Parts: sequence; structure tokens; C-alpha cells
Amino acid sequence: MTDFISILPWLFCAIFAGWLVHARLKARVTALSQTSLGVNLERTTRTLARVSQAMESASDAIGIGDMEAETLYINRAHAALFGYTVAELNANEEPAALFADKTVAMRIHECIRTGVSWHGETDVKKKDGRIVPAFVRADIIRDETGAPIGIFGVFTDITERRAAERSLAEERERSARAQRLESLGLLAGGVAHDFGNLLTIIIGNTGVLRAMEASLPTGAIKRANEIESAAWRAQELSKNLLALARGSAPQLQQLVLTPLIEEAARGAARHSPVELVLEMAVDLASVQADPVQMDQVISNLCVNAVQAMPAGGRLRVAAANADGGKGEASGSPFYEPMVRIIISDTGSGIPAAVIPRIWEPFFTTKAKGTGLGLATVYAVIKKHGGMITVASTPETGTTFTISLPTVAKEKTPVSREADGVQLSG
Repeated sequence: MTDFISILPWLFCAIFAGWLVHARLKARVTALSQTSLGVNLERTTRTLARVSQAMESASDAIGIGDMEAETLYINRAHAALFGYTVAELNANEEPAALFADKTVAMRIHECIRTGVSWHGETDVKKKDGRIVPAFVRADIIRDETGAPIGIFGVFTDITERRAAERSLAEERERSARAQRLESLGLLAGGVAHDFGNLLTIIIGNTGVLRAMEASLPTGAIKRANEIESAAWRAQELSKNLLALARGSAPQLQQLVLTPLIEEAARGAARHSPVELVLEMAVDLASVQADPVQMDQVISNLCVNAVQAMPAGGRLRVAAANADGGKGEASGSPFYEPMVRIIISDTGSGIPAAVIPRIWEPFFTTKAKGTGLGLATVYAVIKKHGGMITVASTPETGTTFTISLPTVAKEKTPVSREADGVQLSG
């Protein structure tokens, strides 16, 4: 017993030391756990902040909704594209307010309802009613069990891409049209050459017949004259065909087109019930052009316009300077300054199905047309390094727009004297 009492102090000391070590270890473990939890919490918070910043910084419009089509979140790009706030979207009673075509919205909701994502191109509608082409992707948000709990929608504005595609398609069409014209021109040239030789024989023999008038039956000379007249017209047509086929190079010279345009327009409208309106810029820039060929172009277009208004109407011929800036928005085929000539009428217009073919040789809607006028116009403008376009509707008539590059102006040094030093610039 005495031995046990003697070791009690040591036993208490050992127990106290063990408790103290345990307490300190527990405190250390607790501190370490709290530190680890703090680090994880900070990392999670930072990650969520980055995700939120990424969503807000995205250039695509992003929206998140629940399975009942209630909008929960939209990013800045979404608000900028559509013009709605979350509250406005949820308060909007119009079903599928963001879509121009409601059937597309129905298809998307049907896909989501059956657990399938949807993507495709469609037109979306802004708050102010404007329509924008977009690539839309609607994905399903699922929980940890795989059950659908929401919709994740992404809208990409493809206006610029559509414009680029349209521009590329137009360029390809112009290239294909030029190739068709070249092929038809070569064919026409071969035919016109042989045809012209045959016409020379016909015209020569009608002259011989007229010289034999005394020995010919009554009325034969009249028939010979008609044959010769028709042969001369055919000869002129043959020359036009050859000119189109050969594509004679323009004899370029620097000139201001104002007098040429005015004279050609007045000549076309003379003795017709058409009102002629001339709008010519007083400072029209110079161009490099063949005056004979340009007169042919303006005259042809003005005559066509007058013929489109047999009961009268308004022929407007305008010429003005225009800035460059190539692109659909500028309406310019050049980066440099240009002269723009506009010839418009108030006639019945050209049918939409016909417009793609009006530049083709031999294609015409006129009973007595040759189908070479506009083909020649197109070839001449192309050889001048320009562009011609047409717009036509039954309500407004037809407008041809010619764009020609201007002659580059040389900069004239402006001299100034300052403190006896001559400066230029």
C-alpha cells in the first residue's frame, strides 16, 4: 500500500502529461482542419468568381432557365443582344419572345422536354422588334443524379458571317457570269464572222437585182429593197456580236462624264412622254474612260428606261462622287473614291426571276430585242474596271447603278512662309 501511495504523484503526472499532449494534438488537428477548410473555401469562392466573370465577359449571349421556362440568369451580351432584363423576360406573356419563328422555339422546347439538346441557325427577335440571324444552342443542365433541372442557352449573332457569305456568293456569281459571257462571246464571234460573210453576199446580190429593175416583174424591186434593208440590219447585229466577242479594249482618256451623260440622256428621252430629271454633281471627279463606249452604255440604259415607260413616267439620271470603303455597308466595290452613276425609271420593273439573266447575250424579254444591249453594257463597264448593279420592283421601277474608279488626284504642295523658311504640306 505504501508503495502504491508513493507512485501516485508520478501516475498523476503521467496522466496530466498525456492529457496535455492529447489536448495539444487535438488543437493542432483542429487548427489544421480549419486552415484546410479556409483554403478550400477561398479556392472555391475564387473559382466561382472566375466562372461568373467568364460568363459576363463572353461575347455570346448566354441565358439560364429552369425546366418551367423561368429565366434565372442572363449575361451582359444577352441583355445587349435582346434588350430584356431577367424580370422583363419572366413578365413577358408572349411565348418564345426571343424567336422570330415560333415553330423553332416549339421544336427546341420539345427537344429539351425529351432530354435532347438542340442547335441550329434561326432568326431571333430583339425587344424593339428587329430581327437578327443567330446560331442557337440549347443544352440541358442535369444534377448529380442525371435528372434535368434547367436549360442553358447560347445565342451567337451571325449577321457579319451571313453578310460575308452573301458577298462571297455574289462574287462567285459574278465570276461565273463573266465566264458564261466569255464562252457565249466566243461562240457569238464565230457565228457572227461567218454570218457577216453570208450577209455581204446577200447585200451584193440585192444591188445587182436593183440594177436589173427594167427586166424584173412588178414589185420585185420593192422585195429586193426589203431584203437589202433587213440584211443591213443583220449586218449591224453581226458587227455588234463581233465587238462583244472580241471585247475591244477601251481607248481610255481622262474625262469628266457630265456632258456625255447629259447628252446621252437627253437624246434617249427626246420625242418621248417621259420626264427627264438630271442630277449632276458640279464637282464630278474625272475617270479614265472611252467616251464612245461610255456613250453607248448610258444611251443603252436610258433608251431601255424610256421603253419601259411607254405611257410616260420619270427618268432620273444622276452622277455624283462617292467615297471608297469596300463592303456591303458602303455599297462600294472600291477602296478608293469613285464616280457613281444612277439611271432609274418608274416603269413596271424587271421580274425577279429574270434579273439574274439580263446580262446574258441573246437573252431578252422584248419582242424585237436582240439580247445584246445589256450584255455589251456589262462587258464595257467590266473592261473599265467598274461595276454595274440593278435593283427593280414593280412598285418603284428599275435602277441601274454604275461605279467607276476615279482618277487619283496628285497632291499639290501648299507653300507657306514662316520666319523666312518655305514649308510644304
